[in-house]
Amino acid sequence: MTAEFAVGIPAVILLLGALLTAVAAGVAQVRAEEAVRAAARELARGEPAAVVAATVQRMAGDGAAHEVTPGPGTVTVTVRIAVPGPLAAAGLAASASAALPVESPS
Repeated sequence: MTAEFAVGIPAVILLLGALLTAVAAGVAQVRAEEAVRAAARELARGEPAAVVAATVQRMAGDGAAHEVTPGPGTVTVTVRIAVPGPLAAAGLAASASAALPVESPS
């Protein structure tokens, strides 16, 4: 085994870890966006908080955290997901927010 090969292997492993973490971050971001959109839609329709929490957990995964911020005539939902992967110790997280007007009862 040559010295160049011995130095190159850790670099390739580090590059592969970064690539896998980037893919996991992309997937987590899409999951967060889908979950926040569904949660905001449910809240705007007047669904209870328990239903919204179940939707976020179902769509974003068990590790997802969500926050609801009511406003004057609107509701804002933020979902945050820790990014899994080989470099997860870096504390990466995907987050998304959505705000919708609250529907009036018909």
